[in-house]
Amino acid sequence: MSQGSTLTLVRETELARRVGESAMTRLVNGSVVQILPPRAVLFEEGTDPEFVHLVLSGRVGLVASGGTAQEAVIEIFGAGSLLVVPAVILSLPYLVSGVVLAESRIMLIRAALFRRALDDEPALARAVVDMQARHWRLLIEQIKDLKLRHAPQRLAQWLLREAEAQGGALVQLGEPKRVVARRLGMSPESFSRGIAALEEGGAIRVERRAIAVLRRGALERAAGLRGV
Repeated sequence: MSQGSTLTLVRETELARRVGESAMTRLVNGSVVQILPPRAVLFEEGTDPEFVHLVLSGRVGLVASGGTAQEAVIEIFGAGSLLVVPAVILSLPYLVSGVVLAESRIMLIRAALFRRALDDEPALARAVVDMQARHWRLLIEQIKDLKLRHAPQRLAQWLLREAEAQGGALVQLGEPKRVVARRLGMSPESFSRGIAALEEGGAIRVERRAIAVLRRGALERAAGLRGV
């Protein structure tokens, strides 16, 4: 992809639309763009941040181990997302690792430059606050799901949210099922059994790399949002 195409991707992000040409040019001039394959590591848990990562295309998972032998997928982000900005703002080590899930084009903005731009550019500061507020709400929803819902309920709730986010009744799976399962705090086997049970009950239909929601009410009951 040419430099012109990369700049087009940059201008199409919500961040660029919010902050304006001058502020975005300042960030672009202090950055590099990398094309990375699946499983590439953007940054590692426990290391100090050197860059802010803006996803221009592809998918990136935030993965944590907490020093254990197990790994959890905390969240998955796509094009337009700024990754783990609080670590950069606070100059504190990352609490998660960033792992590329599908070939991605990532803009790396130097951390020091980004902090200075936040001080100088009110539109950038507001855009970052808004984005982090949405990420905070996403995190609270995850915590509620993990504490208040059993695994099959979390699966049904996730399908409802994804269907709404994707604008219809079809959920396209952008990642392997094992990655989605880890994002939901489930084993791949439990994920497969949950999908099979929902399909058998007529709530969904699996179509290769997609899941069609056939009966939203049944899915809401499976998520615990309605009485049985």
